[in-house]
Amino acid sequence: MRVDAGLVEDPGQIALDGHVIVFGFQGVARRIVRHLLNAGQQVIIIEPKAGADERADIARWGATYVEGSGGRESTLHRLGIATAKAVLCVNEDDLQNIEVALLVREISSSIRIVVYAANAAVGRAMRDIASPGAVLDVAQLASSSFLDAAVRRNAHTVTLGGEDFVVATVNNQTSGRIRSLWGHLAPVAVRPADGSATIVCPGRDQEVEAGDLVTLIGTAQDYEEVRLEVDLGEHLLKNTSLLRRTRDAAWAMLDAVDRPFKIAFGILAALGLVSVAILTAGYRETDGTTMNPFDALYFTSETIATVGFGDFYFRDQSTWLRMWAVVLILAGATLVAVTTALLTNALVGRRLAQSLGRQQLTRMRDHIIVIGLGSVGSQVAIDLHDAGYEVAVIERNDGNRFIGQVRAAGIPVLVGDATLPDSLAAAGVDRAAGIAVLTSDDLVNIETGLAVRDATIERDVPIALRIFERDLARVVGRSLDAGVARSTAELAAPWFVGAALGLEVLGTFYVGETPFLAAQLTVRAGGGLDGIAMQDLASKTRVIAIRRAAEAGKLEHPPRRETAFQAGDTAFLIGQYEELLGVLQRA
Repeated sequence: MRVDAGLVEDPGQIALDGHVIVFGFQGVARRIVRHLLNAGQQVIIIEPKAGADERADIARWGATYVEGSGGRESTLHRLGIATAKAVLCVNEDDLQNIEVALLVREISSSIRIVVYAANAAVGRAMRDIASPGAVLDVAQLASSSFLDAAVRRNAHTVTLGGEDFVVATVNNQTSGRIRSLWGHLAPVAVRPADGSATIVCPGRDQEVEAGDLVTLIGTAQDYEEVRLEVDLGEHLLKNTSLLRRTRDAAWAMLDAVDRPFKIAFGILAALGLVSVAILTAGYRETDGTTMNPFDALYFTSETIATVGFGDFYFRDQSTWLRMWAVVLILAGATLVAVTTALLTNALVGRRLAQSLGRQQLTRMRDHIIVIGLGSVGSQVAIDLHDAGYEVAVIERNDGNRFIGQVRAAGIPVLVGDATLPDSLAAAGVDRAAGIAVLTSDDLVNIETGLAVRDATIERDVPIALRIFERDLARVVGRSLDAGVARSTAELAAPWFVGAALGLEVLGTFYVGETPFLAAQLTVRAGGGLDGIAMQDLASKTRVIAIRRAAEAGKLEHPPRRETAFQAGDTAFLIGQYEELLGVLQRA
């Protein structure tokens, strides 16, 4: 085991008490470490493949770096597991996280363990082992924010203390104080119309002007009291009627077959129509009875199929009609055989499934296009589908492991390069209501976002971009018209940090370019929050509700400025996570 952190040569030299151990430094783990250090935690990082730049960052931040995987009990003891505050297993390999978590739990039954598990089955299996702690999936944590951006949904629900609260952004129409305009609705943020900086968690006496974007939170009743209607975006855009499904299947079948089949089938149909016309005009029974068109169609069908039920025959017909019978039998039998062979060839193998997806795409309107089927892309696609939106997917890799899962949900997948105009046109980008670009490569997402914007330049279509790095997301959002950038690390990291430090995170979301966190904490007797009034908290946090321990769990909403915390109360807060972590430290 090699230790590297400035002057630290051996972990035995570190005051190992109340520290946090992080296994992994790739991906979201890097952001988790920064949050922990910003919260004043002593952090030890175990990572086998940290590069020179990463080690320099770790040393500059003041963390301790240990080279290795931590998969040995002796290593864990040397890291001070017995006195650690929490252990985070956030490697990008689920199996490695499981191994470390099991070893840690074997050593200590009380330490908090936070595990990153991208596989839902693994997460369920690890839930009891991680407790106290949590098992979290980055894709699930970030999905709702990308969904909001892709459908331009300005309102969503957050459950606090068993009651649903709605977070909504409204375009303010008149000047005045928030208190007088919006009643009991609590302000989360104000984005001034003049483009100045976002005001985070302002007081209710904050003055707002016409054109300002005001983000509020409250219950449905609070919105009704001020006669403000919010759109939660829960539109069932899909028409799942039998007629619609039958029509789509028929068009998919037509698209599945190739040109030779269509030619053969066309000739066969023409032969049938000519035969119906000839039989209707020339067929006569011995008693002079003629055929009506339906009888002619029936007789033509059984003759071509060589069924010959015997209810009609040509024996007593004129010579020219019997000659036509010979032509009809030979030509019909040949065309039926050729058509059947071509149809069978068209429907065998994967072609039908691929054609079905492409045909569904060509007939979609006002759908949401998801580009990239990684763990985040597949989660967003399924969440959109479950919410009632019509969804189409573009994926470059035909062997992607999520394609089967997404197609099984009834979502069509087009295999192609989304940076090419042909692929975007095939997915119906000119008819789409929103696009989410969610590949695992930031630069590919930026390139794709620019290509999508170019293809939709004449339409105001919302585009959500997955950008992992927070700083890059901010630059893209401000400098490039490639879409609304969202950082998965920014959305997911607070959940891991909160689970490690005892702050129960309830949701993360963006207001403009500013990330927010909804969380709950319990006020401890004699702690830093016991007896503190709401107005004495950090300026960039807001207490939305309090569940009073002394009043049988009654939910107090909204609390007043002079309202004070009491021991045992559960507080539900919203704000920027740095500020909320500060409140947690105070508690």
